[in-house]
Amino acid sequence: MYFRRYALLFGALLLAISLPLQAQDQDKPEQKWKEYDLDYRTFRLALVPGLSTNGIDAHNYASKYSFNILGGYNGALENGYELGGLVNINKYYAHGAQIAGLANVSGKETAGLQIAGIGNVSGSEMLGIQMAGIGNLSATDMQGLQFAGVANLSGASSQGLQLSGVLNTSKSNMQGLFGAGVGNLTGGNAQGLLFGGVFNIAGGDMQGIVGSGALNYSKSFQGIAAAPVNIMADFQGIQMGTVNIIEDGQGIQLGVLNYGKSLEGVPVGLISYYQDGRKNIDTWVNASGFTNAGIKLGTEEVYNMISVGYNPLLSRDVWQLGWSIGRKHEYENHSLYTDFSYFKINEGNWTQDLNSIFKYRLLFAKEVASAVQLYGGPTANMMISKVDRRDDYVPYRLFDFGAKGRDYVFWIGFSLGLELL
Repeated sequence: MYFRRYALLFGALLLAISLPLQAQDQDKPEQKWKEYDLDYRTFRLALVPGLSTNGIDAHNYASKYSFNILGGYNGALENGYELGGLVNINKYYAHGAQIAGLANVSGKETAGLQIAGIGNVSGSEMLGIQMAGIGNLSATDMQGLQFAGVANLSGASSQGLQLSGVLNTSKSNMQGLFGAGVGNLTGGNAQGLLFGGVFNIAGGDMQGIVGSGALNYSKSFQGIAAAPVNIMADFQGIQMGTVNIIEDGQGIQLGVLNYGKSLEGVPVGLISYYQDGRKNIDTWVNASGFTNAGIKLGTEEVYNMISVGYNPLLSRDVWQLGWSIGRKHEYENHSLYTDFSYFKINEGNWTQDLNSIFKYRLLFAKEVASAVQLYGGPTANMMISKVDRRDDYVPYRLFDFGAKGRDYVFWIGFSLGLELL
């Protein structure tokens, strides 16, 4: 009863306001509203859709200033300002600044500043700055700055800056700076800076700097990619992750496992396996008394090797685990290997105390039979240890010093080995 009474009073008020408004703005210059065969009034006021200064035909009017107490359904916002307690709805377009408690909705393009408690929705492209508690949705392109508590969704391409609590997604391309709590997803290409809490996925090419908490994926990639898992068919740049998978690549791969068909560049990994790369088995001895065996993988030029060694000269069990990265230099009658190695020395079971040897090796290699190569050369060694019996596998001390309970020992040694090609 009371609502009905107040609605009647508000309707009468709107009628009183609308009479002088009808006489204004008929001599306005050509504007976009004329393309949609709309009438123009500078001001409009609405309680709910259908109860406004433009009556039930409000969808046939464009205005510059619009105030919707609960909500309004109008034709267009023409380079102006619109405020809605709950919703602002424009059948055709909205150009200007809109603030709504729940949502701003435009049947076609949206351009300007939109702020909504739940979402901003555009039936065509969305341009400008959009802020929403849940999401911004554009049926076609999205350009500018979009901030959403949950998601920014584009039916075509996205350009600019997008930040969301969960997801940024576009059907075609992404270009700019994108940050999402879960991920950035596009069916086309992605260019720029992409940071996702879980993933960055592009159905096409990806260029720029991308980082995620779990996965970066694209058909081809140029730039820097950092994630636990990076998967790209064609790759140029730097990959940093636990697992890096490519088909063909150029650049640097840093990971526990690097895998691909071919790589032209530098693999740095515990295992770096390439279908057309090297797969060698090495055995060697050194001046510390260890006999070692290792698997050497990588490209023909740059390799990684994991190895295990045992010291048969001691009356107790002393063994080591090692990792090496090196490079092969080809000459007419021989080869030259230069590599850097780290070895963890263990007394019996795994030794918890610090007990490590770092080596730099310069090795001259010669093929002596089919698929067999002998090599040997000097090594520069540094031991860092807290273990009492460390001198048992240090042949001599060229010089040494102690610091913070650690013993640092340096010496020059040698390595002699055999490699199966």
